[in-house]
Formats: sequence, C-alpha cells, structure tokens
Amino acid sequence: MIFKFVWDFWWLGKQKYFISGRRLEAKTKALYRKQATYFTKTAMDMGGLIIKLGQHVSAQVDILPKEILDELSKLQDSVDSVDFAEIQQKVESELGVSISEIFAEFSTTPIAAASLGQVHRATLRTGEEVAVKVMRPGVEDIIAIDSKSIQIAVRLLKLQPKIAAFMDLDAVYDEFYDTVMDELDYQKEGRNAEEFQLQFIHREDIVVPGIHWSYTTSKVLTMEFLEGVKINDFAQLDAWGVDRTTLAKSLLEIFVEQILVEGFFHADPHPGNVLVQPDGTIALIDYGMVGRIADDMKTQMVALLMAVYLKDAHGAIDALTRLRFLRRNVDLEVFSRNLTLLFEQINGDTFDLNFVTSGDNAEELRDFLYSQPFQLPANTTFLGKAMATVYGLCLGLDPELDLIGTAKPYIQEVVLNDLRGSVFSTFVDEGKNLLKGILPTTKKFISAVDKMDSGDLRVKLSGSFEKKLIDTQNKNTQRIIATIIGAVSLLTAANLWNEVNHIVSYVLGTLGLLIMLSQLKTRERLRDVRHARQMKAMREHSRLEKPKFHSHK
Repeated sequence: MIFKFVWDFWWLGKQKYFISGRRLEAKTKALYRKQATYFTKTAMDMGGLIIKLGQHVSAQVDILPKEILDELSKLQDSVDSVDFAEIQQKVESELGVSISEIFAEFSTTPIAAASLGQVHRATLRTGEEVAVKVMRPGVEDIIAIDSKSIQIAVRLLKLQPKIAAFMDLDAVYDEFYDTVMDELDYQKEGRNAEEFQLQFIHREDIVVPGIHWSYTTSKVLTMEFLEGVKINDFAQLDAWGVDRTTLAKSLLEIFVEQILVEGFFHADPHPGNVLVQPDGTIALIDYGMVGRIADDMKTQMVALLMAVYLKDAHGAIDALTRLRFLRRNVDLEVFSRNLTLLFEQINGDTFDLNFVTSGDNAEELRDFLYSQPFQLPANTTFLGKAMATVYGLCLGLDPELDLIGTAKPYIQEVVLNDLRGSVFSTFVDEGKNLLKGILPTTKKFISAVDKMDSGDLRVKLSGSFEKKLIDTQNKNTQRIIATIIGAVSLLTAANLWNEVNHIVSYVLGTLGLLIMLSQLKTRERLRDVRHARQMKAMREHSRLEKPKFHSHK
C-alpha cells in the first residue's frame, strides 16, 4: 500500500509538466480521496495497528489535506470478533482457573470488538454483573510486525523534502507508539479508571466502573458492568425524559475539569465510551487512552480561554504561540483580523452557533479553519481529538450550549489555585508591560510637541527637560505598579478568607497593606522634598531682590 502511494505521487509529479495548474490541483485532490479510501478499506481488512494509525493521523488537522481527513474520519475501531474458544483459552490461561469457577455466566457473544481486544458481559459467582475485556490472542505479534512496517513507511516519507519540512514524522510516530503500548497493559487501564473515580468523587452526574482486581491481569480486565445507551442516541434519551441541555452542560463541565483543573483526561470520548443511564447519569468507560497536561500548558490554555472571553485577538495569538498551536512564518496581522471576525460571533458569554450550524455556513467555517495556520504539536494530538469530539457531542445535544460560561468557573478555580504560580505572575507581568507601554507614547508625544508650530513660534524642549520628564514618568509608573500589586494582594486576601488557611490571607493582606503604606510614605516624602525646594527657591528669590545699597538716616 505504501509503495503504491509513493508511486502514485511520483507519477503525479511528472504530470505537472504536461497539464495545467487547475487540472493538476483537481487530479491531486482526486488522488487524495482515492488513497484515503484505499487506506480505510485496507485497515479494516487487516485490523491491528493500522486502524489505530488511521485514527491517530485523522486527529491531526495540520498533517494531511482535507480530502484525506474526511475519508479517514469514517475509520471505526471495529473488526470481526475472535472465536469464543480462543477467548476462553486466553481468560483461563491468564487467571489460572476455568471460567466456570469464577463466573456464573459468561456470554459467548462480545458486546464490543476492537482492533486490540474485545469485551464480553458476564456474571460473577457473587451475582455481580461485570464486563470482561480480553486482549485478542496474538495481538502483540501483529503489533510488532505492523510497527516495523510503519517505521519503514516513515523512512520512505521522510525522503520527500516537502513532507519532512511540513511535519515531524518521528515525533508523531513516537507519541502514537507510546499510546498504543499503554493500551496493551490492562492493569494500567484499571489504575487509570481508579484515578478518575477519585477525580470525580465530588460529582453525582458521572459514574466510573469499579475494577475487580482479583480477576484482572495485564491481558484480562474485569470491571463493573454499567448499563446505558450511547450519548448520541437522542431517541432513547428523549424517551427516558433526560434533559439534553443539562446533559450537555454536565459533559462539558466534566471534560473542562479534567483538562483545566486535573490535567488528566479521557483521550477517547467517542459515543461508544460515553454512555447515559436512564436517570441522566453519564457512565464514562474505557480508560486505555488517557492524556496528561503539564502545568505550564494548562496555564496557557486558561490564558487562551480568558482571551476568547475578553475577545482579545492579540492575547489569543500569544497563548496559541506559547502552546505551539501556530505554524511558523504565520502572517500574524492577517490571522489577528480573522480571529477578530470570529470573536464577533460571541454574544455576551456565549458563541452564536447559528452561523456554524445553518445552511452552507458550516462548510464555510470548516474551510476557514482549514485555511488558518493551526497545527497540533505532537504532544497534544489526543487532547485536540478529545476536545473536538466532546464539543461535537455537546453541540448535538444542545446547539445553544453556553460554552464559555460553562468553562468560566473552572478558569477562576485554576487562577485562584495558582496565585503564587505562573497565572498570577503572568497577570502582574502583563500589568507592568501595559503601564510601561506608556513610556514610548510619552516620547512620541514629546516629539510631537517638538514639531508643533504655533505661528512663527516653534516650541522645542531641551534634551535635559525631556530626560527629566521621562525619568519622572518612570518613577510614577513604578509607583503605580506597586500600588496595583498592593491592592491586588488586599483583594485576594479578602476573597480567600473562607477558601484557604487564614494564615495565607493574613500574609497576603499584610503584604498588600505594607506595599500601599510604603507608597503613601514615599508620596509624602516627595511632597516634603518639593515643599523644601519651593521654600529654598523663594528664599533665594527674596535674597536676590534685596537692594545692594542701604541708606542711613
């Protein structure tokens, strides 16, 4: 398949000398669609790692053309099931006992079959309903062979200068391989599930399956069976009377909390892994694919959301740049104008989603997003995929969901929890930069005064006066910054009085008070100095006005 792709591209490259540019573009897009269709069919026939590769690549909008991504998005992680005799042998060899000794019932028909494993419903001898996830026999050997084949394909693709310059194939492959290897360890998946249980212990609108560790190995995972339907089964949700708006809000809150607060998220939230129970509770299953977010990245994501909330295109571009979501050599001026136009669709705290879902606007917006200089860094592939999937599910449940308003409480929580960290420091730094930005303006104003013409009189300030004025402005700016920091410390202490230990509030409050008092004392001292100078000048002036000769009576 890969050699066929390489040949097709080579032959297409030779044709560019004999056909028009418009015809070449049309033939290129047609070739993209043809190859993507062939890849999808081959992946479904072969199973194994090739399906995972297609899903992984389809999540990265910056790597492949739109025509290929449209076709790969149809790729489902669904293959023919393994014969039950092989599954029974695998379970018994892993657990060391016969199935009948552990399970009162064990369904021979799987409820789900994927490229790496399949799931069967069963009942323990204790009467508990469980789901048993079993690794497909021989899958390790298949993955080893597929992995070597993919590595050869990567080497071939890297020989193409345009492809090598456009994306880091090695980084993409490394992330993909590490994720797949994690999925081969069911004990790790069980630990992930328990970590999510602790993460959501305070919420009543989500349930995570419990793990039966006595019947779990690296190749067999026995967990609590959770009833429910796929979250996009709108007919059943309506029949149960589930409030779809509330459900969408809960789902968005759950994932915003995972990403912004915990930094640990479910990386594969497709409808088959997000179930809904009759009472509206979300049952989140399958924790083989998870992702973690570093604190500095989480901070920049909060900054990005705040910029969107404030409709600040420049702030959004700065956060996107720090997150490495923008390609190199991007025209920031053009991109800023495009973001500003997009932000105009925000009404209050919400996006006006009518322009996305109505008529031809959806296709126009999609073309706009593909035309923008976005990229997904290698370490954020699954984050982008998870966010896009969750947003699509929420949009299907409630097209008018208050996206930004739902995320705002979590942004505030991150800011409050990081007062001594980078979010607070960034806020202070931005305040300094804003105030110090006054200085260039002051210089320009002085330059403008130099050039001002009033009749025949040309006003020109001396260099010493200009320097003195700028020095004064510098000192005033520093005092303003210190006063702002003091005020922020006092307000923060007041807001946190009931949130954290009182000692923290005392320290912040005392610090803020001392800073503000020091500025007041500085101001009084400067006033006294000015007063002393004025008195001295008056005495000097009085002395000079006295007559040099005195008459005597």
